[in-house]
Amino acid sequence: MQSVENIQAKSSDGKTFHTPIFEGPLDLLLFLIQKSEINIYDIPIGDITDQFLAYIAAVNEVELGDLTQFYKMAADLIYIKSRMLLPVDLDFDEEYQDPRQELVERLLDYQKFRKYTELLTGTNTGGELYITRKSSAFRLPFGDEELFGEVSLSDLFSTFRSLVTRISPSKVFNVYEEVTVNEKVTLMHEFFETREYFTLEELIVDMESVAHIVCAFMAILDSTKMGLIILTQTEAFGPILIRKR
Repeated sequence: MQSVENIQAKSSDGKTFHTPIFEGPLDLLLFLIQKSEINIYDIPIGDITDQFLAYIAAVNEVELGDLTQFYKMAADLIYIKSRMLLPVDLDFDEEYQDPRQELVERLLDYQKFRKYTELLTGTNTGGELYITRKSSAFRLPFGDEELFGEVSLSDLFSTFRSLVTRISPSKVFNVYEEVTVNEKVTLMHEFFETREYFTLEELIVDMESVAHIVCAFMAILDSTKMGLIILTQTEAFGPILIRKR
């Protein structure tokens, strides 16, 4: 999520441009892609690599903090760019995979993570997300619709939102934190090894940052969509129970 503060960066052709400060390399890449109105599934890797390198060359640790992840991404982009320059015989190499595919998947995952973070922390300003208790009108991004059995989306959202508000402002978001959706899916499996169901609060009681809670939220969405779990409530406004199908 870009900061409202801006810095100046100079491109390879000498032009100076103003860009927001970024919390991580994927945040910067998404900005460059959106700014250039590029199709995320068909990234012109050469142009994006040049823009990315120009940006990190023009700033320092004061603006970006830990530059390690940015340098690592720069190396990844250069490697992808070099692979794109190699000739490919599609008739011979039937298992050919676009060198950009893994990067695209990482960007899509991060974009989804960022959207849910905005949703749960109330930082979204686009106006496309809304929720009312009376009608349970609530649309999640990326096509995640009514999947929750007895539990309304408004209940699920409200529970997660209330938990997010308890987190210290200093722990709201840390782009370098090592946490994944798969980690939370594994945690649910561990719960099911000793019980038939557990409450949502039990799942996330020890999670101390928004990153952990957002990943738990996404793990529940994914597991529900795949038919692995079902969410139930014994009474209105009661605790949300997670049961294995």
